[in-house]
Amino acid sequence: MIAAAVRTSTRRPWLTILAWLAVAIPLTVLGGLASYSVTTDDTARFLPKGSESAQAVAFARDAFGVEEGTATVTLLARRSDGAPLIAGDRTAVTQIAGEMPRWRADTDDLDVEEEAIDRSGRAGHVVAATAGPLGDDGRFQLVALQWRANATDPVAQSAFRQFRDTFADRAADRGLTTAYTGGVASLSDQFEADETRGLIQGLALFAAVILLSALFLRGVLASILPLLTISLVAGAAGGLVVAAAAVFGFKLDVGTTQLISVVLIGVGVDYFLFLLFRLRERLRLGEDKRTAAASAAASVGPVIASAALVVIAAFATLALAQFGQFRILGPSIAISVAVMLLAGVTLMPAIAAVSGPELFWPSKGWRTERPGRAGRLGSWVAARPARAALVSGGVLVVLAAFALGTKSSYDLSSGGTDTAATRTADEIAAALPRGAADPQPVYVKASAPLIAAQLAPLRDRLASTPGVGSVSEPALTPDRRAAQLDLSLDAESTTQAAMDVVRGPVRSAARDAAPEGTTVYVAGTAAVFADVSDSVSRDLKLIFPVAAGLIFLILVATLRSALAPAYLLAAVALEFAATLGASVLVVQHLAGQPGIAFTLPLVVFLFVVAVGTDYNILMTARLREELRAGAPVHRAVAEAIRHTAPAIAAAGLVLASSFATLVLASDSGSREIGLALAIGILLASLVVSSVLVPALTALVSGQRAPRMRSASWSSKRASGSSSASPKRSRSRPMR
Repeated sequence: MIAAAVRTSTRRPWLTILAWLAVAIPLTVLGGLASYSVTTDDTARFLPKGSESAQAVAFARDAFGVEEGTATVTLLARRSDGAPLIAGDRTAVTQIAGEMPRWRADTDDLDVEEEAIDRSGRAGHVVAATAGPLGDDGRFQLVALQWRANATDPVAQSAFRQFRDTFADRAADRGLTTAYTGGVASLSDQFEADETRGLIQGLALFAAVILLSALFLRGVLASILPLLTISLVAGAAGGLVVAAAAVFGFKLDVGTTQLISVVLIGVGVDYFLFLLFRLRERLRLGEDKRTAAASAAASVGPVIASAALVVIAAFATLALAQFGQFRILGPSIAISVAVMLLAGVTLMPAIAAVSGPELFWPSKGWRTERPGRAGRLGSWVAARPARAALVSGGVLVVLAAFALGTKSSYDLSSGGTDTAATRTADEIAAALPRGAADPQPVYVKASAPLIAAQLAPLRDRLASTPGVGSVSEPALTPDRRAAQLDLSLDAESTTQAAMDVVRGPVRSAARDAAPEGTTVYVAGTAAVFADVSDSVSRDLKLIFPVAAGLIFLILVATLRSALAPAYLLAAVALEFAATLGASVLVVQHLAGQPGIAFTLPLVVFLFVVAVGTDYNILMTARLREELRAGAPVHRAVAEAIRHTAPAIAAAGLVLASSFATLVLASDSGSREIGLALAIGILLASLVVSSVLVPALTALVSGQRAPRMRSASWSSKRASGSSSASPKRSRSRPMR
């Protein structure tokens, strides 16, 4: 099937390119317009139904009318003259809070350029507003707003700014000023502040990819076409997933479409560069551009297919997860990688067939192959495989040791730009418990009507729990069969400390002090993240071994061996541990952060498996090709490194540079993940695939290369006159 796809695309390249454009452009446009309509930032939506916070959300929806997809935004109200609030001021604050749920956005006046879609359902609104505690010796009062919208949606952010301006005027009429923090308020301020930063980050990404591609391939088109092609395919794949979500009625996490793009840029850069390096080889042998494109694609097509199957298997295992975000994310990315695989055996060969040598213009140096650093590295590894394996493996083991001290952080926004929202949060934290800006609700479900006195022991017990700053008076529903108490924690709700307090002491105290005949649920951000943490931990214990098992089976089928897949998988596992350890070293030990982003281990695992296995398959495929051409093991190792290491290094450096641009992001989660992925890709390309894997292959084969006194055979191969070259040019594509 791959051979047929390659033949068709290289014989009719323009038809293939036009067909891709006809399908990909509409899907890309659809993904851009409709993505926010099918995404959500409500983490609680993805919790297992049996978790306590999921049950709490369901009960709050039924008993208190809490709408799905709401998040807390905290309003801070103070007098314009800075004096303490008096009774009339507090009454005005309560009146303003009462007016907020009736407000609706003027969708015709939103500051976004998306006229082609209906924005009324995306703008968002206040579901409920409750006046809260006083702070700073009575100089300000808090109001907790439940804002319903996807806070990452530009439409919702524009609507919030409209809301903020409207109520700033209403507050000014009463002699008050207002400030906001949390949820859409913080994200809205952050997005406005980061417009320049985002532009710089995007330019840095494109510059890194284009400049490095030009450096390795020495061609104008070769540095631009891969990025344009991959961006088009990634957009089409993202649009396909968005369309599926719209048709089948499921929600995507806000990070899913972005992660799809990142994954596809990663594997797409690999696939295209693998093809271009092999294309240069065929052109050096004198083949015309269509024949060279067909030969190159036929050679790397099975490699791309095997690598893609590994990525698909790795991400598809997420369908087994309890955490709903993973269950949707895994198949979504698996389908997207299948789209990139299709592009790798159709669109990319078609572009190569149309362009041919013009891809490498204006350079002429590519017409003559020189051993260079890759040739010297290949000779060293082939001559001293044990030393090469020991050195490269030792580096990975040392880095992996730091992974033993891994700690997780759920506060992924720390270190952001100074904004009005962050200053408001700091002002609240200086006067009240740090968790006051995000109260954690405790719900009481009763089988018989309650009275306030029955809830006093529960309130007192919660208030005396270590880590709890304050507890509100209970609020009863009209039928008195449900009550709500709000906790202010001493720690911010996204921190590990807050999660530990809620998971243990708070939930224990709530169960022990619950009135007879009642059930108590602890909800809120800290409770949700605590349950997410527990769910993710269970999922990873299942996903890691299942993914490893599937990948092993795919490698066995691809390489038709049980031994090679075993050490390839071991190398990838060591690479993952080293990447995680290096991230811990930088983030926790050198930067002094309390932990790494809780999503980092999973993202790193999936990328290391995906990209690392890509590179390993490419290297081992070339090794097998050299062996089939009749080369002894040590020569096959040297030649495989000489021909393949430059392609792997180019792909790795381009990809690592693109991930490294994430260190310019404002939120710590993106910075840490970008750093970790850049480190992982460099280890995969420069250490594992280029040194460790070929060294292990030489050792496992049972043959050690004699010390080579001459490089005459390398010179012959470099000039294209090797005895194996004619055989390879006439051989069938590797299957």
